[in-house]
Amino acid sequence: MDGIDILIVGAGPAGLAAGIRAKQAAKDAGRELAVAVVDKAPVPGNHVLSGAAFEPAVLDDLLPGWRQVRHAFTDTMVAVEREDMMFLRRKGANRIPPAVVPSRMHHTGDVVISASRLAQFLAEQAAKVGVELYHGYTARSLIVEDGALRGVRLAEVGLRADGTPKANHIPAEEVRAPITILADGTNGVLSRAFAQQFGAAAQPQTLSLGMKAIVQFAERSPFGNNRVMHTLGYPMPPSVFGGGFLYSLGEKTVAVGLILGLDWKYGDLNPQREFETFRAHPYISRLLKGGVVVATGAKTIPEGGLASIGTLSAPGGMVVGDGAGFVNMEKIKGIHYALRSGMCAAETAVAALGDGGAPGPLDGYRERLEAAGVLADMRHARNYRQAFEKGGLFLGTPLSLVSALIPKQLGHHHDGAATKRGARLNRPDPGRMDGATFVALTGTIHREDEPSHIAIKDPARCASCQDDYASACTNFCPGQVYRWDGDKIVLSPSNCLHCMTCTVKCPTLNIDWVPPEGGEGPHYKQL
Repeated sequence: MDGIDILIVGAGPAGLAAGIRAKQAAKDAGRELAVAVVDKAPVPGNHVLSGAAFEPAVLDDLLPGWRQVRHAFTDTMVAVEREDMMFLRRKGANRIPPAVVPSRMHHTGDVVISASRLAQFLAEQAAKVGVELYHGYTARSLIVEDGALRGVRLAEVGLRADGTPKANHIPAEEVRAPITILADGTNGVLSRAFAQQFGAAAQPQTLSLGMKAIVQFAERSPFGNNRVMHTLGYPMPPSVFGGGFLYSLGEKTVAVGLILGLDWKYGDLNPQREFETFRAHPYISRLLKGGVVVATGAKTIPEGGLASIGTLSAPGGMVVGDGAGFVNMEKIKGIHYALRSGMCAAETAVAALGDGGAPGPLDGYRERLEAAGVLADMRHARNYRQAFEKGGLFLGTPLSLVSALIPKQLGHHHDGAATKRGARLNRPDPGRMDGATFVALTGTIHREDEPSHIAIKDPARCASCQDDYASACTNFCPGQVYRWDGDKIVLSPSNCLHCMTCTVKCPTLNIDWVPPEGGEGPHYKQL
């Protein structure tokens, strides 16, 4: 990978949009630039998951005429014609009047998409305009020299579990470029390292965990088509931020999910069990009756808002998409911000490269984000998530409606610190899909004999966590990576879904996570 002008790490919507726009901008300027994207997934879209109700106008700007292209992405895209907001009680449900739902939460004009199929589509379009795509390559650390980002170091490949090299061993390689755009997603290892190196946010990022399943029916689904529905209330206690959703993906397919704020206090809260409890609710189960779950997945969502956004650009580098924190929970959306930020970064990079030589300043990135409305939206929603942290469901809901009028930036704490000693939810098992089946339906695969990409920093701390926090990691991990065996925690890193919940939800921040060697992890195809 030599001679790269613009290096992009991550082939999600943000990274691929950056690649496409960089080639377009270079062509418009009459120049030829080498643009490369490296991604740890084996094929496009395998590590991409979202809800996803999507504002498609951004794609009109990036790829005019895209709606006429035949592809699994466009073929399964569904226009929203009906939307509902429901409040779930333990056994019943009440529709919230549309007039009460804030205008920014309405989905008129949106489309329901598969985010993984969007990535597949964008990868094909990127290849057509000359972007070099390298899948199965894990970028593990930054190269910073003389106060500037110079590129990334890839992970070693072909090590045994004890760290000794196999016959196919490949040492860690360096990939250098004048400008590097980091698009490594929510809580991304490199995006976090960039913030630590060049300027962290005023407040820590707060995240939610999204659990999702694709349900298919032999005939028309009871939920119907062209419809989205969001829920509040059950099964979450009032202190837990979040809600459920059902999105139609055609007449015979429904996406169902549950989002839970990771700042919950209960050591024994199991998000996969909460998801099954949600699906077992009488109202939800009627809408899914007769369906078969064919795919599952989990992903964290950055929700801290404006105050959790750190330095966006530094000499030689920029951060885009979820890695930067561009998710607006007031809209429950992030994909169009990912695309837009990738486009802004690409335009900044091409302008900074000028006619060759050392790149100029990248300060124009923030200006472009302002002009595109990304930062304005983040500014409007700056206290939305914090309102629920301060007041829970019942006080937080009315506070959130006026949160944009609060002149002061409300603070929030680290998600792991929210877990309270002795707090227990004591949720009974609903007797539906178990954790092992959920993991199996993600398609996650890792080489069993490689070094673990997950490590417990100090195993001695885990003993006290048993009593204090109900061994929280054995509950909060949707991949069932952590379990007790006798008097010690045993890891199953081959189950890992790469959501990185463990890095922020461990009450003692006792877990290290690095991306494994390339080509491993979940295999999302329609999530």
